[in-house]
Amino acid sequence: MRSSPNMASTTSNLQYAPWTTEIDLGFYSALAKLKLENDKLESPVRKVLGTYELRPRDAPERSTSMQIHTSALTEAKVPLNNCRSEGMIRNFNTLEEFREYDRSAHMERAGRMIWDAINDGSIFSCPSLLSSFSAICFANLKKYTFNYHFAYPALHSDPQWKRQTSSKVRQLSSSETTQLVSRVGTYQYGVDERQRGFFLVKRTRPGSSATSQETEASKLRAGNEASGKQETSADDADAEESFDNSSNPFQVASLAAYENGFFDGVATDDQYVCFVDPSTYPDNPGWMLRNLLVLVRQRFKLNKVQILCYRDTNSRREHPTSIILNLECGDQATPIEPAQQSPKVTGWERNENGKVSARTVDLSAYLDPTRLADQAVDLNLKLIKWRIAPSIDLDIIKNTSCLLLGAGTLGSYVARNLMGWGVRNITFVDNAKVSYSNPVRQPLYTFSDCLDGGAKKAERAAEALKQIYPGVNARGIMMSVPMAGHPITDEAASKRDYEQLYELISSHDALFLLMDTRESRWLPTVMAKSLGKIVINAALGFDTYMVMRHGLRTPKKRRTSSSSSGLPISHRSQESHSRPTSPTETRDPPQLDELGCYFCSDVVAPKDSLKSATLDQQCTVTRPGVAPIASALAVELLVSILQAPEKGAVAAPDPSSKSQETPLKPGEKPHPLGTVPHQLRGFMSNWSTMTIKGRAYDCCSACSPKIVGAYEHDGWAFVKRAISEQGYVEEVSGLAEVQRRADEVADDVDWDDEEGELEEIGAEGELI
Repeated sequence: MRSSPNMASTTSNLQYAPWTTEIDLGFYSALAKLKLENDKLESPVRKVLGTYELRPRDAPERSTSMQIHTSALTEAKVPLNNCRSEGMIRNFNTLEEFREYDRSAHMERAGRMIWDAINDGSIFSCPSLLSSFSAICFANLKKYTFNYHFAYPALHSDPQWKRQTSSKVRQLSSSETTQLVSRVGTYQYGVDERQRGFFLVKRTRPGSSATSQETEASKLRAGNEASGKQETSADDADAEESFDNSSNPFQVASLAAYENGFFDGVATDDQYVCFVDPSTYPDNPGWMLRNLLVLVRQRFKLNKVQILCYRDTNSRREHPTSIILNLECGDQATPIEPAQQSPKVTGWERNENGKVSARTVDLSAYLDPTRLADQAVDLNLKLIKWRIAPSIDLDIIKNTSCLLLGAGTLGSYVARNLMGWGVRNITFVDNAKVSYSNPVRQPLYTFSDCLDGGAKKAERAAEALKQIYPGVNARGIMMSVPMAGHPITDEAASKRDYEQLYELISSHDALFLLMDTRESRWLPTVMAKSLGKIVINAALGFDTYMVMRHGLRTPKKRRTSSSSSGLPISHRSQESHSRPTSPTETRDPPQLDELGCYFCSDVVAPKDSLKSATLDQQCTVTRPGVAPIASALAVELLVSILQAPEKGAVAAPDPSSKSQETPLKPGEKPHPLGTVPHQLRGFMSNWSTMTIKGRAYDCCSACSPKIVGAYEHDGWAFVKRAISEQGYVEEVSGLAEVQRRADEVADDVDWDDEEGELEEIGAEGELI
């Protein structure tokens, strides 16, 4: 090492290199997620892990960077070659709160924490507190902008520490640096990571006796124990190796070792108070030295000290970069008593213009647009959990796959509302093409979709959803649904449609019936009842609408016959299909609380409603506002179903009850969205909506056990007869018998009336 320092009185003020904050983009996302999903309306102070490292080749203005990594809010460990910094952050709810926050009081609290730790000695177990930071921020989750301001509290010494100017800034020689790097590396490997950034170094001179070496070793162990270092035999052996290796004159210990006599008997020139200094300025140390000097004065009772700004790395140990500063703060300086106020504290970071002000980062310019869309879609939904409905399960909504039979007016609005709730999997089924009358009422289509004969509705609807939100998994399938009362013209094609419909219904969680005709809803109703799927039905009149959910069977009552194709189809001979299932065959009756379906109120089976229909009957003629209302209610009904523990089997409230609340089981929590009705019927002529609860009809042409049982038993054979053979569905369901009995009763009533008239024709005094 070069000549010993001259502790003359000629001094100059010391200038420190301030911290600059280097934040990973992923940290902003983690902070936003924490606010959105955990903190919500709260603004708690959370721990943040900061790290810094030696980068000798960095430009001076970029060298003192505090790194905030993506995992800084959750990570507790730092890499071996990095130093740890203890940090705190508070995320405010509004920009006004952020701007009006009392920064002076904030800085005083942060500085007081360091000051108290120095005075009570706890700083020795956590020296990384000397480089601590505290931050405030506001995250605009809608615009993806973040306002933040970091503070690196620095305690001011009074009087100030000054550098002796009688000699130049000194450095160790190349060989000394190599020896020191070896010792420091061994020390940092064996101690708690909070100890890595601050330590003591002393030089031992040749000629030390064995007794003095043992004494030095005991002092080193005592210092390590005071600093909280755990003794691991291998690491401690390496750390104490210097006492047995005269070739390396340096010894390293924790700051706590000072009060245990680590420097006793050591010449002043051979005593170094050290800190890992990321600064690459020639003679300006890093910002954390301010706090270290307060510790030196308050705990070590020193007015003069030799500071070693450790800047060397193992890979460049042959090129010394560490500097040695000889500092003093005046003979009159005495330690400040702990009972007095803490020293002056400064340290708010400056912005890119050199002003002490907050910074703003706009992430929208950096994030992938698709990812931005994903986060934006979820934003409003997650805000629901903040205050309005904390218990709502958004994941189950997001992961529900929905099959929309019908891609017209109802289908368009239902799809848009489903996406609003975050549903990611939507499939359209429709056999029509876009016509010129569609775009004004069906928001998924435009005029260009009508050209050249019109685009296929289902496929175009799926494409439109992806244009609205690329993250949606939308499919469009052009196919016809076999309809009751419509004769089969191509059996092979109809059977393919039947099988494809089965596969679609079985592979989705919820089914929306949104077609134009009543008979087109019959087969999907039967299939969904058999498969136990949630069914939402929406139908329109001119100024009326109906939205309902179909009841589910008890799971143990569902049964399907397996086949090679996976369908509930019997592949037996046609003779076995020719026998209709008798209405009196053993079938489980509906449960008393089982809700009805769309067809439960009918006394006849569905038939061809388009035959002989005029133009106004063939088209859906409604008030334009009816479809959006019904579509919205249909989606809201599904969401409410999904929030119930029983899902599709949740009980409906009794319309006659004043509370209109869904019955709760003992210990069950209230539904986060309220009630889950069975049917809603709206009348725009008087602006009213009725809530209706209807039980399943045991002779229903679609959901009765007899119909579902026949479908599960005979499969396509049953469906083919139901479509082609008039009266077959009535016979199987029992409706035919009901009709016959009704006719018999009607005949009896007519006969009684006629007989009464005959008896009274000659009544006296009656004017006829």
